[in-house]
Amino acid sequence: MCEFITGGGLSAEALPDSLVQEGALMRDALLCDLAQLGRFEIITMHDVRLKPSALAARSVAVSPGQFRQVFTDALGQVELVWLVAPESDGTLLELSELCYDAHGKGALFMGCGYDATLTGTSKTLCFEALQAANIYTLPTHAGEDLMQPEYFSRLTELADRRWVAKPEDGAGCEGIGLFASLTDLKAWIKQENRYLHYLAQPYQQGIAASFSMLCRNGKAWLLSCNQQHVVCDGGQFRLSGITVNGMSSYWQRFETIARKVARMLPDALGYVGVDVIVDSESDHKVYVVEINPRLTTSYVGLGDALECNPAKLILDCVLNDRFVMPAIARKQVEIQL
Repeated sequence: MCEFITGGGLSAEALPDSLVQEGALMRDALLCDLAQLGRFEIITMHDVRLKPSALAARSVAVSPGQFRQVFTDALGQVELVWLVAPESDGTLLELSELCYDAHGKGALFMGCGYDATLTGTSKTLCFEALQAANIYTLPTHAGEDLMQPEYFSRLTELADRRWVAKPEDGAGCEGIGLFASLTDLKAWIKQENRYLHYLAQPYQQGIAASFSMLCRNGKAWLLSCNQQHVVCDGGQFRLSGITVNGMSSYWQRFETIARKVARMLPDALGYVGVDVIVDSESDHKVYVVEINPRLTTSYVGLGDALECNPAKLILDCVLNDRFVMPAIARKQVEIQL
């Protein structure tokens, strides 16, 4: 079981405290749930600057620049691989491809297929897929397009609204900035050729939320409906906490969207997190913002919220072609970050 941040993925650079905290929470929640099952000898990895988790039978230290080699070596020693990694810089897709190769050699990968992972990694592809599936989402404009005068002039009616710039393959709130106008955003992404890696969306007022679900063969089972506590400081967004099932009043609507997303991504497998914005001022319209084909921070509170072991549910979903969702609780659980 490898969580990228704590597992040495950033061993050659400085470790941001916030990413380490969030990564350690997910790692330890999953390791604890897997250990409770009593079915596995668990191997994990840790950045040499961090303490290894006591929840695994063995933790391999990762020195600077050695992550990929250690990860690849570990894939050859196990029967099952559970990867938790960000979409940033293509990390999730690259490591998933190594896992697909290991899967062919006998190491079962607890993750989504290539198409679902690629779609979740690219915000542009995700936008196009959501549109094709008739799922509400936010208008998305490539940074390169904004550099074209004719294209930019077509957006003049929206230019005075607030706009958001996002990295094409960012994870969570990482790298997302809020701008007073489209002109301000364009001036920023023009610097250092950011327009090659960023996209723009008009800012949508509403409640930041997410839902966690299980997927298999184009089917979906909803696990929780979560409120995300997002703050904006100096034009930068930050996730300060999550209320798991804080949006349970939207269960039926989120479940409908979950089923549409699963049909849209038939090779999505196991746990998937979907970020949404609920426009509370306009008929409570729900916009899908992002699809995360991996474990998300909401997992940390999922066991208490469901009153059952979420790792067991995910394993059953991945390993059992006739998976049946058991009855689950819908308790509210707070996660502080």
